[in-house]
Amino acid sequence: MYIPIENERVLSQHQEYILTNLRLIQYDRGSRTSASIPLHIIKEYKLTPSSAMYKVTNGIVNVVGAMVRKEEMRAALGIREFDNLKVGGQRKICEVSGVPFVHPEHPYNRWISIGYHKPFSRHFFQTFAWLQGEEIFTYYPGSFILTNYRLYQHDAKTRKVFMFPLHMVETFESRGNKLKIKATSGKFEMRGRVPRQDHMVQLWQTRAWDRLPKEHIDWLIRPFSFITPHHPLSQYVVRDSAPVVPTPVATETTQEVATPAGKGSAGTVFVKPVIKDKCTNCGSPMTWEKIDWVGPDQFECPACGAAHRVDYVRM
Repeated sequence: MYIPIENERVLSQHQEYILTNLRLIQYDRGSRTSASIPLHIIKEYKLTPSSAMYKVTNGIVNVVGAMVRKEEMRAALGIREFDNLKVGGQRKICEVSGVPFVHPEHPYNRWISIGYHKPFSRHFFQTFAWLQGEEIFTYYPGSFILTNYRLYQHDAKTRKVFMFPLHMVETFESRGNKLKIKATSGKFEMRGRVPRQDHMVQLWQTRAWDRLPKEHIDWLIRPFSFITPHHPLSQYVVRDSAPVVPTPVATETTQEVATPAGKGSAGTVFVKPVIKDKCTNCGSPMTWEKIDWVGPDQFECPACGAAHRVDYVRM
């Protein structure tokens, strides 16, 4: 039963969804449950007539059925009436929606998992805690979840599930349906749907886990039941009347929700040439105007004459 809250009004209604200025209530045919998603926690989404994917602040939501139209979702997010809410207003929407309260001052909280991918991700989302700043980069329902802190991977050969904190990964190789990882705890080889090599490289190079407190970095492999006694959420005092940090604008993606392993995205791939800011030989600054070309993709430093090769970055 739909129960409106204060200052909430219905923008669009259908047999399987209700879209308001504060939240989306969507029936999921896959799990035969209804997902209630506050609009202020949506960071990225993809909509098709029969399915949808929402990346929210602390997890993912997959739903199948009769979806809200794209223009209706754009209008609801464009109004951004949730920007006028205080912390107490956001808390109320989360409690009514059945979503754990999410606030920038809460570094650890439970994940959200609703939809047809629940059988695989339930253990990950419910057992392990969400860490502040952790974001899902890419995933494949039933096979893997790759965040900027860790990789949660199902091995189709042994039918086991592994979790690798990226700071413990030393080398890795992803080809086709095979993933090899050498970590500080040993060597592993997994088969099935695995993350793409370039995705792994991109996250490993950003080293986002360096922002975590050193004394808490081992919590990446700890269950939520272990973290709560050592770091209870109740110690965070959040006043209901406190202002809310402005939420980023949700982006609508047209890319595939999860790219099959070993295959690039469909269509043309655009790249752009990039040169180094400084010479690795003498340290002199280099610009496009000052360099001298000595080959189709090679240039030399104007100061010392050392040769360098152009890097091509995917746009």
